[in-house]
Amino acid sequence: MSGLRHSLGWSPWLCLIWLIIHTGCAGYRLGMQPDEALKDHSIKVTRIANQTKEPGLAEALSFALRQQIQRDGSFALETHDPGDIRLEATLLDWSRNKLTLNPQDILTIRDFEIVLRARVRAIKQTNQRVILDDIFLGSSISRAELDLAEAERRVIPLVAEDIARQVIDRLSSPSWEVSAQD
Repeated sequence: MSGLRHSLGWSPWLCLIWLIIHTGCAGYRLGMQPDEALKDHSIKVTRIANQTKEPGLAEALSFALRQQIQRDGSFALETHDPGDIRLEATLLDWSRNKLTLNPQDILTIRDFEIVLRARVRAIKQTNQRVILDDIFLGSSISRAELDLAEAERRVIPLVAEDIARQVIDRLSSPSWEVSAQD
């Protein structure tokens, strides 16, 4: 009889703990949530203008932007139709900065940083309102083991991903002042 009373004393507490564990995070969503006014919008990435002398940068940024839109999930990626938001980008300049030199050969770069500067504009298609117009810097550090050109080719996608992450994070942040009637 005392064992039954003892087990009945714990059952309300166990039910309460079970409820807290299973319903405490019911409304939580992982990751950043887009602004309600932009929630169901699609983004069309237009052709990226490359004002640098380095080939392949525009393609790397275009790929990284599309990949980041899909990864973030705040917007749909539009590939055929115009989309709700048109994303334009212009690559302004690119630089390779030496960080360290090879101790045995002071003319050979060992570690370097690639910096890419791009101007990105996001325009709502319905009223041609510019909702983003800013310059973004992407950078990455790498070690040039034997071939500097090969090391640069490895780093360029990382620099493009850095810019794409900043752009899509800025677009999907709830701080945008876009009215619901746009």
